[in-house]
Amino acid sequence: MHLDERAAGGAVVCILLALLTWFLVRGISTDAANYSATLRLFDDFALAEASLHRDVLEARAGLLQNYDPLNASMAQINSALAQLRSKTLKEGLDAAPVDRLVAAARTLEELTERFKTNNALLRNSLSYVGLLSTNPDFVERNPLLAPSVDALAAAILQLTLDSSAQSRQAVQHRIVELARYPQLPFLGSDARSAQTLIAHARLLEDIVPTVDETVGSLFAVPTRPPLDETRALFSDRHMAAEASAQRFRLLLYATSLLLVVALIDLGRRLRNRAVALRKRAAFEHLIAESSTRLINCPPGETESRLTQALGELGKALGVDRAYVALAQTPVRIYAWSADGSPYPSGWPERALTLPERIEQVEFGIVAVPDVALLPPGDPKTTLMTFGVQGWACVSLMMPGRARGILGFDTFQPAWSVYFPLPVVRLAGDAVGAAIERDLSEHDRARLAARLERAVRLQMVGQLASGVAHNFNNIIGAILGYSEMAATEIEADTKAARHLSEIQRAAERGRDLIDSILTLGRRSPASLVSAPALLDETASLLRATLQAGVELVVSDVPSDLAVFGEAAQVQQIILNLCKNATQAMEGSGRICVMADAQELDQPRALSHGNLAPGRYVRFIVTDSGPGFSDEVARRLFEPFFTTRPAGTGLGLATVRKIVRDHEGAMHVVSAPGRGSRFEAWLPAAGERSAATIEETAPRPGNGETVLIVDDERDRLLGHEEMVAALGYEPVGFERSNDAIAAVRAEPARFDAILVSQASVQAALVLARTLHVLAPRKPILLATRSTVDVAPDALVHAGIADLVRRPFASAELAAALSRSLRSAVTLQN
Repeated sequence: MHLDERAAGGAVVCILLALLTWFLVRGISTDAANYSATLRLFDDFALAEASLHRDVLEARAGLLQNYDPLNASMAQINSALAQLRSKTLKEGLDAAPVDRLVAAARTLEELTERFKTNNALLRNSLSYVGLLSTNPDFVERNPLLAPSVDALAAAILQLTLDSSAQSRQAVQHRIVELARYPQLPFLGSDARSAQTLIAHARLLEDIVPTVDETVGSLFAVPTRPPLDETRALFSDRHMAAEASAQRFRLLLYATSLLLVVALIDLGRRLRNRAVALRKRAAFEHLIAESSTRLINCPPGETESRLTQALGELGKALGVDRAYVALAQTPVRIYAWSADGSPYPSGWPERALTLPERIEQVEFGIVAVPDVALLPPGDPKTTLMTFGVQGWACVSLMMPGRARGILGFDTFQPAWSVYFPLPVVRLAGDAVGAAIERDLSEHDRARLAARLERAVRLQMVGQLASGVAHNFNNIIGAILGYSEMAATEIEADTKAARHLSEIQRAAERGRDLIDSILTLGRRSPASLVSAPALLDETASLLRATLQAGVELVVSDVPSDLAVFGEAAQVQQIILNLCKNATQAMEGSGRICVMADAQELDQPRALSHGNLAPGRYVRFIVTDSGPGFSDEVARRLFEPFFTTRPAGTGLGLATVRKIVRDHEGAMHVVSAPGRGSRFEAWLPAAGERSAATIEETAPRPGNGETVLIVDDERDRLLGHEEMVAALGYEPVGFERSNDAIAAVRAEPARFDAILVSQASVQAALVLARTLHVLAPRKPILLATRSTVDVAPDALVHAGIADLVRRPFASAELAAALSRSLRSAVTLQN
């Protein structure tokens, strides 16, 4: 699971959580509490109205002491209505039912006030009537009037119970009866009481129906319809809110299910990620162990340990085959298979050509989980031919080395194979590093062997040169005296023939000495033009070849050139042609040609190996008898020859010169089919023009060179040679004087040449001078560089070595090279 997938999963979970929270809030019916409060208001209104009706009846019946309950009920009704109206407006409902309910409440309030006023009068009159009719003194004083009063009181009581017209007529009749009583005017104070009773009776006759009518009107006020309409409005609003909350609760449930699914998926992904991380950690641990074993393995065990590492990688990945293929000549293979079966012929060699024709995934990796899904073409055909159903490879990064791959095969489609690209790339780097280390070790061993052979040849060459010079003097004396003796002896005599044989033997000895001197001599290199070289060589050969030998020199490109010593490169052609002439025994054809060759990978020749690069190939063919493979293997050994008169040094010299120029020889021959010799030398194009220019020595331009030599005569000779090269020499025979001069004026000298009898003393002096003038190049003159350790040279600050006795060209090259390097470093 990549980072973007994990981020997407986290984003989905966060979105679901946000939705869940929102649905939860919306799913909780926030209208329930408000609706409950509204229902309480309706209940308060109904209860207050019922209380009002009850209190009115009680007040009508005379059971209330005061009208405070009526006022409280009315206040409660008004409060409930005010709150209902506020809620109606707040929630945007239709206010008409509430307004009608408010109007009904106002009517109630008006009727209540009217009732209170009339009922107060009624209660007052009833009290007086009751008080007078039950007064015993009044009855005792007016025994004849008492029945009429009692009758009126009874009629009034009936009227309070029934305010019908009949009851009113009864009251009116009793009032008239009492008012017509004859003795009424003569009763004194009781007459006034009777008149007052009559007045209250008449008032009650009028007011009782009025009060009862008011009570009836009050009970008839239409509060129920608008109350029910208002209740229905709030109920509908509540039902709509409940329906919306129900929908959100359903959405909440669905979102919860989605969140559970998302969390389960996220958990599954995290688990898979954890499993993948554990596998990757185990795989990286395996790679680390394999790399450690490969790093610490001896050179001879690289192949076995690499095969073991391939097996461990193959088992960890769950593949059927794992291998490494290197595009060498021949192809180098390291292979492992799960069942131990051998690889089919041609595989994995053919795998080397596939990565360039299949699209890479990344990290230089090609992964094909199912070969059947590849588009038609050669890669699919090749893989199917070798029974590969799933294939992957990693390009090995080995700059300057042969191209290689780390490949994995499966016999079934590999969709389920764990194949972490970065870790597999790491495995490829580890394998590539092990192979490159093994190749470097072989190169080191080869270079060490070449160095050892070069040192031996140098020592042999120096010894041979000294011996050859002495023999050259002897041969010169033999030739000189034999020539002088030949002038004193008659021709065609036996003594003349003997002298002739002596001269021929001396000439062969001189040729042998020339070959020995060539074998041991080294000269400075330069840019050698191949066309000019072949023209000059052809002129020399045509002057010396026998008449029966035909020389054919093909034209070569004008820009074809090598970097080396012209005389030595020419010696290659001369010796090969001379060898061909001797093989043809004076009759035949020799063809000489040269061309440019470019190698994009290492190539093994019959006598040497070549690294990738550009080369000039000199070819010499002859129509001679040829030779066998056994002769070809020993052809370049010193002193090996198949001719009784041969020296065995001609071809050995050729091979030595070619090796010194970092080239190789290739020989093709068979008995009766002639021979073909190819000398491969690095083309000058491999070096930049600046490199060629820097390599060629330049004369000095008056630079000051400090020379230290503990032998005076040799010091004078060195000063004369340095001055002849265009430099200004300043010589010191004693080391202390040289140290003092550098300490006093370190900028005075441009270069320092140290020549001491003792190499250790020279290194100590060079170290001291390097400390005083760290930017000045120091050259060390010594008889031999074999015994000088490289670490000691670096520690002493030595910039270059010069062999003693000096050769002017070698000294000029060393001084020019060192001064240019010093200028480059300072810039």
